[in-house]
Amino acid sequence: MTEHAGEVKADLSKIRGDWNFHMRYATNAIEQTVSRLTKVWEEMKANAPAEGEVAVDTDLCEEFIEACKQTRALTDDLIIMRECKPDD
Repeated sequence: MTEHAGEVKADLSKIRGDWNFHMRYATNAIEQTVSRLTKVWEEMKANAPAEGEVAVDTDLCEEFIEACKQTRALTDDLIIMRECKPDD
C-alpha cells in the first residue's frame, strides 16, 4: 500500500507473480466493479421515485455506495501499479 504523506511504496516482490499478472488482475477487478456500478445505477434510475431523482434509502442505494467505495479503492490500486511499474 502507498502512503502519500510518507511516500511508502508497495513491494510487489513479496506477492506471487509479476507486474503484468497483477495489472491484469487489477484491470479485471475494475471492469467487474464498473460494470456492477453501472448496472446498479441503471436499476436505481429505473426505480426512481420521480424523474431526475433516485431513492437514497434503499438496499439498492447501499449496494451502489459500496460499489463506489470499491471503485475508489481500485483507483488506489492503479496508483500503486503505476508506482511499481518496471522500467521498459
